[in-house]
Amino acid sequence: MASMRDIKRRRASIQGTQQITKAMKLVSTVKLQRARSNAEKTKVYFDTMYRTVGSILSRVGCIRHRYLQPGESERKAVILITSNRGLAGGYNSNVIKLVTRNEEWDPAQLDIYSIGSKGRDYLAHHGYTIREDLQEVMEAPTYKDASELTSRLLQSFAAGEIGEIYLAYTFFKNTVTQEPRLI
Repeated sequence: MASMRDIKRRRASIQGTQQITKAMKLVSTVKLQRARSNAEKTKVYFDTMYRTVGSILSRVGCIRHRYLQPGESERKAVILITSNRGLAGGYNSNVIKLVTRNEEWDPAQLDIYSIGSKGRDYLAHHGYTIREDLQEVMEAPTYKDASELTSRLLQSFAAGEIGEIYLAYTFFKNTVTQEPRLI
């Protein structure tokens, strides 16, 4: 049977663990709020640009532009955005499932441009071609990073190396609901 001294030590240990857990929860809450705020700032711009370009394309009729037509190649480029860390619920797994369970795609014909290590690790383990690993971009993404990746992809498209380009990401609705999307 435990002595009173052992019980007091155990109790102090549990209280210390509770304090550490509470501090970690506060830090993660602040990080989540900051990330959500940044995402909400860019969402308005993205939605407006996407609607504007879609509206222009629907009203113009027949536009013959090389980037608006599928290329000759059967290969598809997929920019896969996941996190570098786990313990994110379905954030990573849902977007990975979106790519791997797409019945229209032959995995041998996919070139993965991975932003975030979780998606890269999973797909590399399952035999997908990881064309580029951009996990460092995930920590602090910039316009320059996106512009450089886009330039490389468009050059590959123009050279006939890839025929289509897709973006697979997780859309943040709220803290409980994230929706995988492919555009």
